Amino acid sequence: MLHTGQSGVRERLLAAAFEAAVAGGVDAVSTRAVCAAARVQDPALYHHFGNRVGLVSAVVDRAFEEYFARKDNRSRVASTPAHAVAAGWDAHVAFARAYPGRYPAMYPMSGKQSAHLEHSSALLRAGFDQLARDEALAPGITPQLATSALRAALRGVAHAVAADPCSPHNDFMSATVRDAMITRLINPRQRTAPND
Repeated sequence: MLHTGQSGVRERLLAAAFEAAVAGGVDAVSTRAVCAAARVQDPALYHHFGNRVGLVSAVVDRAFEEYFARKDNRSRVASTPAHAVAAGWDAHVAFARAYPGRYPAMYPMSGKQSAHLEHSSALLRAGFDQLARDEALAPGITPQLATSALRAALRGVAHAVAADPCSPHNDFMSATVRDAMITRLINPRQRTAPND
């Protein structure tokens, strides 16, 4: 009989939970179903994750790792401040569309700020701090105001997309709000159309 190491068991459990979350959202992650899919007994799950809450937390952690990797890759190709904001926005919305079951758990509309949310906000703020140093923000717009405004608009759009990822109106809604935010936040001298 082939024996799998402890890290292999943990990864199987996490992969099964991740798949369940992709298919039906984090509410679909049940300890019984995950154990069955990973072909392990319940005590293995409790050993590695403590309980269902710990398992869901690990799924969210893994989702954030993927999210940050995808967003970094898209943002690197930005050539102007408007393109940088648009690339970050589009990556965020694309992630919500691709993983509608996980997005609400990653970015809850209310509740305590997780370390991942704080990191996400810090990255956004750092980007606006740099734009301020480059004099790319519109007159009267501070990095703090830009961060708060963009975060609120982006999460609202992303939650709407996650709630109905197949809606034919998602692209128009997202682009409309994104472009309005860019128009308001970015200095006109530093702005070009995001799709140029």
